[in-house]
Amino acid sequence: MQRAAFVRVNRVVNIVVRRLGLRRFRGGDLLFLTTTGRRSGQSRTTPLLYLRRDADWVVAASNGGADWEPGWWLNLRAGRPGIVEVAGRSVPVSGSEVTGTEREQLWRELNEHVFDYDGYQARVSRRIAVVVLAPVTA
Repeated sequence: MQRAAFVRVNRVVNIVVRRLGLRRFRGGDLLFLTTTGRRSGQSRTTPLLYLRRDADWVVAASNGGADWEPGWWLNLRAGRPGIVEVAGRSVPVSGSEVTGTEREQLWRELNEHVFDYDGYQARVSRRIAVVVLAPVTA
């Protein structure tokens, strides 16, 4: 699928998921991550499957198996804050990529308990980032 078409379809899916109030998708729990565009300055919300780890949420920057980084991850990497909405509450978060053995462990857990991200990884040339969304404390 062409990038522009993929982005349009993804936005429609995100709207439908929000309007239906879905909390689960493909057997996994959903959170809603809102980030502000690093170039546009516009706020966008993306539903993401997640793994809970203590106070943090662990997500894969899979972009639905597309071979480019998702906008939400580019925004977080640029230092933009995010907001996680889950279970009726909103939490300001920062995002950081996990590397090394910790990444490998979390990647296994994501694949075992959340979704088959290995299938996405096999289709793309980039390495899918494992991202920890950590609450920002004032």
